[in-house]
Amino acid sequence: MIGTLYLGFLVGYIVLIVLAARFGAHLARVSGHSPKLWGFIAGLLVYLPVFWDFIPTVALQCYYCATQGGFTQYKTLDKWKRENPGVSETLVPSQSAATLLKPNIRRYMLNQRFVWDVTTSYRLLHIREREDRIIDIKTGELIAKYVNFDADVGSVETGIRDFRDYKFWLNIGSCGSCGFRGERVFYQQKYLFQYQKEFEK
Repeated sequence: MIGTLYLGFLVGYIVLIVLAARFGAHLARVSGHSPKLWGFIAGLLVYLPVFWDFIPTVALQCYYCATQGGFTQYKTLDKWKRENPGVSETLVPSQSAATLLKPNIRRYMLNQRFVWDVTTSYRLLHIREREDRIIDIKTGELIAKYVNFDADVGSVETGIRDFRDYKFWLNIGSCGSCGFRGERVFYQQKYLFQYQKEFEK
């Protein structure tokens, strides 16, 4: 039902933009000006109040993904086991709920030795940065990191905060939408360090 309403709005607004462009072109012909230029300006004047931030948001998200996003492995499980002989056999996977370290940082215990920290912050145009880290809590050593960017837009289900949350077209997913990968690799590493065993073949 909500999807139908969104689609109806989008179609209706596109029709409004086209009508505005045609009306601008008509006025231009009557007054002896360029119909293409006046039509474009008229359509743009209707387009911008609602859609002005779409292209800048997509471009900026892809820029952040390309320059700051992605997966980084600082230490493999095999190397960690060699440096900590016999320890992996004593670790028990944890399924405990998250602990709030700060308003923007959640911590999940993976086992007695490793934690998974999730830090959320915001950039220009309300682009959300999420940094996932696997940390050895005994040494404080960073094992792996994944940085992702998406456009934070609410919904009827998750909660509407302001007018921007009605802009469903700004609901841009992870860096994968820009062609960048890494999230799956990070979660594979999280599994390895939590359960201390390889994936089933």
